[in-house]
Amino acid sequence: MPDLVRFLIRHGLIGFCIGVAFTAVLLVLDVGMIRSLTQDSAEGIGFRLLLAFFISTTFASAQMGVAVMFPPSRRVDPMAPPGEDELGD
Repeated sequence: MPDLVRFLIRHGLIGFCIGVAFTAVLLVLDVGMIRSLTQDSAEGIGFRLLLAFFISTTFASAQMGVAVMFPPSRRVDPMAPPGEDELGD
């Protein structure tokens, strides 16, 4: 598998996990009474799964975008040309 594909999959999974954790925090803290409204409903589990999926895909795409925009070679100076290393040699 090419390095770029592996890079994107890794960061996509990181963002997806962050999104699942964020959704869990939303449900535990009962933000907007989401947990209260969905716990007794027959469609509540479906709603929670869809909420987790869509929030997680949003976080995954944001994580992949940040990883692509700020590669490790340009973390010190974001305005440095792509071929220049961190020491400026």
